[in-house]
Amino acid sequence: MWVAGGASVHALDDIPEGTLWWVQGYDGNQPTGGFRVDGTLRIEAPDEPQPVGINLSSGRIEVGPTGEILVKYGPGGSRFINGDVFSEGLVSLKSVLLFSRDGAEWVNRGPIEAATYMGLGVTGKGAVFRQVSGEIRVADPSCRFEFYNESRFVYEGGKVFAQPLLVASSARVEADATQELSLRFLAQGSSFEGRFPEDLSVAVASDDTLGPASLWVTNVTSIEGLMELTATSGSPGVVVQWPETRAVLAPRGVVRVKPGAGLAEIRGGLALQGLLDVQGSARWTTSGESITNWGKIRVPSGGRLQASTRWVQAGGSLQVEGGELGLTDGLMIDGGTLAVAGTVSGSITNGALSVVDQAQPARVRGDWTQTSAGTLQVRVRQTSGEAETALQVQGPLTLRGTLEVLLADGVTLSRGAALRLVQADSLNGWFERLVLPPLEAGLHWRVVPSEEEVRLSVQDTPPPIRVEWISRDAGDRIRVSGPWSPETQAVLRVSGDLKTWTSVQRMSSFAGLTWFPVPKPSESGSDGLRVYRATLGPVGSPD
Repeated sequence: MWVAGGASVHALDDIPEGTLWWVQGYDGNQPTGGFRVDGTLRIEAPDEPQPVGINLSSGRIEVGPTGEILVKYGPGGSRFINGDVFSEGLVSLKSVLLFSRDGAEWVNRGPIEAATYMGLGVTGKGAVFRQVSGEIRVADPSCRFEFYNESRFVYEGGKVFAQPLLVASSARVEADATQELSLRFLAQGSSFEGRFPEDLSVAVASDDTLGPASLWVTNVTSIEGLMELTATSGSPGVVVQWPETRAVLAPRGVVRVKPGAGLAEIRGGLALQGLLDVQGSARWTTSGESITNWGKIRVPSGGRLQASTRWVQAGGSLQVEGGELGLTDGLMIDGGTLAVAGTVSGSITNGALSVVDQAQPARVRGDWTQTSAGTLQVRVRQTSGEAETALQVQGPLTLRGTLEVLLADGVTLSRGAALRLVQADSLNGWFERLVLPPLEAGLHWRVVPSEEEVRLSVQDTPPPIRVEWISRDAGDRIRVSGPWSPETQAVLRVSGDLKTWTSVQRMSSFAGLTWFPVPKPSESGSDGLRVYRATLGPVGSPD
């Protein structure tokens, strides 16, 4: 049976194997019942610009293993199927096919092939395309699978060979099995449901024609695959909304913000265990819930991430590699590593490990506080007084914890070397522990006094300072011998009764303490006295 252009179809019978049926020029006004295709059903509009296709009144189209639906290219109008489809045979798309009935379902268990610039448009409101098994093969990345009007792509199995398969406009997409699948979302109003397996790749991209893109991720508890956001136009160029209950970016999962002219906006809470790679511009906002990172966040040169909520670094790493990080409500480093080789705007509290390098100084526009649990690690590449400071803080700097200095390959230390480590608008407190590179015999580290800079120099080692005190009935007396000047820095361990040692750091001479000379034990009148002695190094805390 074949139908010439312009004819009305009242019914289509089953199409036996080896038989060709041709539907041409059908305007869709006359419905037909369901039927089975074991041969070939060709849908074509070669001449007149009018729709051609099949409008089912009941049942469904069943394409058997030997059956084929061939949608031919031609200058005529649109091609469509308006009703349910169950396919095990081949669906060959030489032109775009519209699946257009509201609430209809297409269950695919066979191969679907799409030529260049061709594909499937699911336009029925709430319609479902369900990939159960079989293969979807497209000839070119320009092939599109487009979803409109709250339609859904349900992925349960089979293979999709496409780099990428384009899924556009308004759709909910479900992935229920771990298979090869690459999806691309364009325009606004799309949503994603179900599993997000390791080999699933989703791209959310703005488009000059369709405008900003948005993707709502709902009921997805673990993201194991790749999501790429590309904002080529508009502001915001793309929007990704995480579910109300916090989603998890699994250890192998990746969210990548690609370079683009627009802004990628990330909304909602997401526990990071995988990689967030911000190569373009992104803003992250949550509704009162903090951002927690156990994975890796990378902001390379050209990237910019603005976090408009409180941020907790619980583990993993946060690497600002020449890009910019903006912190509206601050960053708390409780674990892992913060490595800054770029610009950070906002408040930072370091209670773990922060790493800076003279090769690309860290610039912090805000306040920096290091707790007793924190370590600031500085890699030194130049030892001249004119070298650039590794950490530059435009705000107050409060120091406790540990300072660790590492030398880059090829850097040596000699007399007169100067290390410019940290500079701030104001400097409060001091490190409790210094981990410094070893020096040759006869040299020692010296902290250069400053109210706004942490700077070390290498000097000749002076004779040790000797502290002696004697406990006797008349009271304790102390004597200091050896070179002493207002610039001398040392750590004196002393208690109120001079018998129990505790750490008390002095940044200069012991102002406010009076040194009483006492007789040496060998002198007359020294019998019965208990003598305590301690040697103080010029810098650093004794063990």
